[in-house]
Amino acid sequence: MRITVTNLVLVALLLIAGSFSFLLYTNLQEAKATIEKYQDIEKLNQRSEDFIRALIYGKHKKYLTGEQLEKYETGEKEYGTPTEKNMAEVNEMKIQQLFTKKIKNKDNEAESYAIVQVRYETGDPNKYGDDYIHTLTVNSHWVKDAGEWKVDHLEMSLLKDSRDEMLRKQAEEALRKAGQAS
Repeated sequence: MRITVTNLVLVALLLIAGSFSFLLYTNLQEAKATIEKYQDIEKLNQRSEDFIRALIYGKHKKYLTGEQLEKYETGEKEYGTPTEKNMAEVNEMKIQQLFTKKIKNKDNEAESYAIVQVRYETGDPNKYGDDYIHTLTVNSHWVKDAGEWKVDHLEMSLLKDSRDEMLRKQAEEALRKAGQAS
């Protein structure tokens, strides 16, 4: 069999095309993995938002695992299951900020941080000034439990609420009256 220049050129072109195809295939697989990673964090961000909404109404048991689930079940045994009758009347809930991120070097752990404003109805539903407004921070630690993101640690903090200003004014008024009485 005689090797011609045409055959050598065709073999060289075939090798170049094969290596180029392999390079494109590996890049495609890397891109798919990156897209899947971002889709996972986006799904977790949505799950975090759903969790916060359920948390405000006391219906967040399905999002919990580990220690948090045990605390919830202990509370259920002690106080009963949260119902509409024993929950405050939530007029409005706004998630002002929500940020979710995976923990570095740990694919199965993530954290979410949220600032939530909740307005409770305390008096006449037509008077907005009678409502009680809480602003909360909610920090959640998420782990994958059987392929599903669940909260295993939760920290909530109360920030400034609508009663703070009223209490400050009452204290100033009491101090002013005490100063006048002297």
